[in-house]
Amino acid sequence: MNTSRVEAFSDGVFAVAITLLVLQFTVPEVESGKLLAKVLGQWPQLVTYVATFLTVGVVWINHHTIFRNLRAVDRTIQFINLVLLLTVVLLPYPTALLGRYLNSGQNGSVAAAFYAVVMTAMSVAFQCLVAWALTHPGLLRPDIHAAPISRVLPRFALGLVTYAISIGLAFVSTWLVVALYAFTAVYYAFNQLTWGEERK
Repeated sequence: MNTSRVEAFSDGVFAVAITLLVLQFTVPEVESGKLLAKVLGQWPQLVTYVATFLTVGVVWINHHTIFRNLRAVDRTIQFINLVLLLTVVLLPYPTALLGRYLNSGQNGSVAAAFYAVVMTAMSVAFQCLVAWALTHPGLLRPDIHAAPISRVLPRFALGLVTYAISIGLAFVSTWLVVALYAFTAVYYAFNQLTWGEERK
């Protein structure tokens, strides 16, 4: 199967997931003169929204990088991709939980840990997608020479390590978890990953 159908379906899922993130915001009903305080009180939701928006956006960009270098997909890649999309489209839920309970003590820690578990699962699925593509050169475009998997996966693994560690850190500081996610998203945004190069 060529990549176009998988890419089109994936793009649709990414678009839905990134749109659903905004649904955690509700228009408050307040008395006259109290709207500003109510809106400013929603800053935890805004922080988690921005962190997750950046993460999903960067994952989408790197997902495009992978499929740009493929000439075909097999059933295994399709199933790995489905698992990845499952975690991506789930992200709005833990994002809303974390935004609501960010400053709520133990509840905030549970919400942050759940968020970290989903992010870790997403990162594992992404790693599997990259690894399968790199170890099956028949799926690559003829003009692409795959980089060694030992060189590529460690660069993709920063997010996996960060997200896995943050499961435990959630019970130390929920804010530290959010900061780590934002840092990871910014890192990948300015350090675009390549795992193949065109043959000369």
